[in-house]
Amino acid sequence: MRRSALCLAICVAVCAGIVTVPRTVAAPLPTPWLEHPESVWAAPVAPAEAEALRRFYALGPRGWRWFDAQGRARPGLAEALSVLAAAEDDGLHPADYQAHELARAVGAALDAAPNAEAADVSALDVRLSLAVLRLLRDLHLGRVDPRRDGWKRRPATVVPDFAAVLHHALEGGRLASALQALRPAWPAYEALRVTLPALRAQAARERQVALPVFRPGLRPGQSHPQARQVFERLRFLGELPGDAPASGDPDMYDPAWEPAVRRFQARHGLNDDGVIGPSTVAALNVPLWQRVRQVELSLERLRWMPFVPGRPLIVVNVPMFRLWAYADATEAPVLESRVIVGRSGKHPTPSMMEELRYLVFRPYWNVPPSILREEELPRLEADPGYLQRHDKEVVAAASDHSPVVPFGAEALAGLRAGSLRLRQKPGPANALGAVKFMMPNDEAIYLHDTPSRGLFLRERRDFSHGCVRVQEPAALATWLLRDQPPWNAQRVAAAMRDDAAASQYVRLESPVSVALVYLTAWAEAAGAPVRFADDVYRRDAPLARALQPRRAGR
Repeated sequence: MRRSALCLAICVAVCAGIVTVPRTVAAPLPTPWLEHPESVWAAPVAPAEAEALRRFYALGPRGWRWFDAQGRARPGLAEALSVLAAAEDDGLHPADYQAHELARAVGAALDAAPNAEAADVSALDVRLSLAVLRLLRDLHLGRVDPRRDGWKRRPATVVPDFAAVLHHALEGGRLASALQALRPAWPAYEALRVTLPALRAQAARERQVALPVFRPGLRPGQSHPQARQVFERLRFLGELPGDAPASGDPDMYDPAWEPAVRRFQARHGLNDDGVIGPSTVAALNVPLWQRVRQVELSLERLRWMPFVPGRPLIVVNVPMFRLWAYADATEAPVLESRVIVGRSGKHPTPSMMEELRYLVFRPYWNVPPSILREEELPRLEADPGYLQRHDKEVVAAASDHSPVVPFGAEALAGLRAGSLRLRQKPGPANALGAVKFMMPNDEAIYLHDTPSRGLFLRERRDFSHGCVRVQEPAALATWLLRDQPPWNAQRVAAAMRDDAAASQYVRLESPVSVALVYLTAWAEAAGAPVRFADDVYRRDAPLARALQPRRAGR
């Protein structure tokens, strides 16, 4: 008992800085700093971070992990400071990891070695461990809870043992490699990450003069007093090479610029017609610091998304109104399609990752309760002939085999009470078109065809109640069923014809992952040019605020 009391007294003295530990052996770490790391971090520490910190020290030899017994640098210390300072390369803030403060403190401690106070070195060792563990976690899982950005729930993700990752990285001298392994494996992530330093440098050089709106639009060969500004802007943005010759007529939109204009339009989700109209001018006028922010936010959003290589995948990027299908997410897409997504404000399409399990050709449309209440009931009450003109009927349940209920006062009352359902029969006017792609989820969101084909010609395509309408449904169905004979393009076309059977369910032999994502900067494959989109749901600014560096006491 006396020996235990003496050990406790020495430990307390060490923590208080009254007694220094001899430099012939590694100093034992003060337990209070591991139990209450916020005391050395001067800011709140999440329970998971504190647990990882304790586990990291339990995995290694007793004593410090970044300094030796004389307070000199161990292998890995310089690399740790380097990766913390480089957090901005991933769109993160070095201040979140006290990168600059730690670099100064480490320099002072090394200058004082071997006479630095053991308690000070111990505290610094813990701070450095906590900073690196936090960076590992943020790189792999993201800095912000995805539910703050439109996700209904966190994506299912395997959480690594970050303490073990850091321990083995230090043992093997492979800290930078460990960080790379924890970064998202999405090709888009690396494409955006590589783009970020050059984009920041370009934004720092920008001295932009706002372009005027050319109405109805400036076409190749036409003249305007400010046409030369368009040329200069395209050259600065890299769409035109720096040595591209200017037009002999300074006021003319030189036809030689048209390919560059079309490339710019395609990268920014615009109709690539080569006409410099209002939407093209608006995209040209976006300052590059805003593009930098879009890349940073997309890096964060990609950190939330689980990545499974070697499996087919469908990505719907909501603000870009685009769908890409991949045989393998590490490769280039095999299919691209325009899509229509949920209306901004009232019916936004949620972010989610689900499994597409079956297709329904010539589907019924079971009208959702919210649409029934807000839109369909007022029409039925005002116009009894509405049902027949729109191929709709009242049924007892949502099943395709549910019996039809004759329409009348009782049926209308049942619809109001929710005991009856309204559905639309298969046919050319059906809101779901000729096929729907089902991925069961709590939000009842799925992909489907549509009879409203003209809307795909719009540049901005947020018109739905939340589901995703696909411009190329037959191509998508054919791709999904490519390994399920006798399904082929001809059979898919036959199943979608108006004279086909009422409905046909086809289950996929292997489910396909579907990612509905919100990325205002994106590259659909490694090496592909970065695309940008407008923030149609106004989600970028709140996420940017949430990503601001953590402050002490917050």
